[in-house]
Amino acid sequence: METIQLTQRQSFREKLSWKIAYALKPLYFLLRRNRREWTVTIEDMRQMPQGSLGNDVALFLDKYNLSVMPRAEWHDVYHVLFGYETNIRDEACIQFVPLGNGRWSVPYLACTLVSAAFYPEFWPDFHAAYQRGKAANKFHTWDFEPLLSLPTREVRNRIFEKVNK
Repeated sequence: METIQLTQRQSFREKLSWKIAYALKPLYFLLRRNRREWTVTIEDMRQMPQGSLGNDVALFLDKYNLSVMPRAEWHDVYHVLFGYETNIRDEACIQFVPLGNGRWSVPYLACTLVSAAFYPEFWPDFHAAYQRGKAANKFHTWDFEPLLSLPTREVRNRIFEKVNK
């Protein structure tokens, strides 16, 4: 399981935020214990065509020296689809996008409330991320594993192109 390296340059808030996040991981996984783990490995994703969602996820994980978190694989997909890095602001924004898309679960609410309280200077970014999720097609219930072989741009288009009704 990956860990984010705490450095001297991080503020007290950042260090505290990461510590809270890692302390809550067991609770999160307990809540997700019935979720199916992906059968696709990072090595499988590395072998997928260049430009595919799976290959882009593998490149993202490799770039940050991260591993796939079982039962939370979609989190890394969100990084790729929405263009967020692994800094504290972007990790919080990743929670606001699905919240805006209708994913009103305890972990998302807790994370977004803590982020908003700890980082008021990022409120415009959080609001933009929330609006981004709100404007998208409903994606927060998708199983992304079958979509890994598709081009990333196609999956992104499916999320952001509104269906004519």
